Amino acid sequence: MSENFKTPIENLPGNNLEEMKELLQKNLELTQEIHEMTHKIKSYITFQKFMSTIYFLIIFVPIILSLIYLPPLLKGLFSQYGDLLQGGQGDQLKNLLNGQSGLQDLLPKK
Repeated sequence: MSENFKTPIENLPGNNLEEMKELLQKNLELTQEIHEMTHKIKSYITFQKFMSTIYFLIIFVPIILSLIYLPPLLKGLFSQYGDLLQGGQGDQLKNLLNGQSGLQDLLPKK
């Protein structure tokens, strides 16, 4: 058994130097192909991270801007067309926009 460990690789049955060189060359080519594929996957993931940031901004920036700029515009709209609004609804909407009343005022009272 210990004699097999001392045998040079060139003398092992079924293994010759040319086969080993072919296998190493094939292994090198496959490793290079895997490296190229890994580089493509990494660049794709980087692009997806960038696009997810863009999608996030496209969704949330208009929402934040509307929360900032829409209430003053609606106040002006309700002041211009206040007489067209029916009865107490106009006052309740105005108060709601001014932050003076909560949603409980819009619910019917018992």
